[in-house]
Amino acid sequence: MFAVAEGMELIYRGAEAELYRADFMGLPVVVKRRVRKGYRHHSLDESLRRGRTKKEARLMRRARLGGVSVPAVLDVWGDSLMMEFVEGERLADELTERGMETFGEMACRLHSSHVAHNDLTPYNALVTSSGRICLIDFGLAEYTHDIEDYAVDLYVLKRSLKSLRDEWEPLWGAFLRGYRECGDLAERVLARLVKVEARGRYK
Repeated sequence: MFAVAEGMELIYRGAEAELYRADFMGLPVVVKRRVRKGYRHHSLDESLRRGRTKKEARLMRRARLGGVSVPAVLDVWGDSLMMEFVEGERLADELTERGMETFGEMACRLHSSHVAHNDLTPYNALVTSSGRICLIDFGLAEYTHDIEDYAVDLYVLKRSLKSLRDEWEPLWGAFLRGYRECGDLAERVLARLVKVEARGRYK
């Protein structure tokens, strides 16, 4: 399968993974490969990388089935994940109230699918030329029914908005308008968010 590697171009290198741009059967794709950790025993390291890659693919598919716009997973093998290449700008660079409201609707669908992203920030969403917002990087995501996990997603997002804009309140308000499409779930998550924020202030 990794014959596609011959045409791959490194576009991002992080502590946990590398991203490559490539063509597969004439289609633009992204290949994500988890980085080997020399401090771990070889067999344990390989097992962890393979397991985390499969888990990421499962959660992306689950989110997609729940109505969340995410890159289509095309293949999984070993420690590598092949996905649809999504052309777009980061939501962090294209912040609008309309975009944040759509992002809120996506977060609602994500949590309704029992998935916590665990790095829910505007840096992990792309805005395409058609206005589609696509959620990316599920490397830290978890399958969970715990309201606390969903509240932490919102806590991380709120903090990221505060760091991005001095006038962050309208953006947060727009996000909440979208997120409240979840009805009772949204109200329970927002009630828990108050407790999460209180703990954050007194750490």
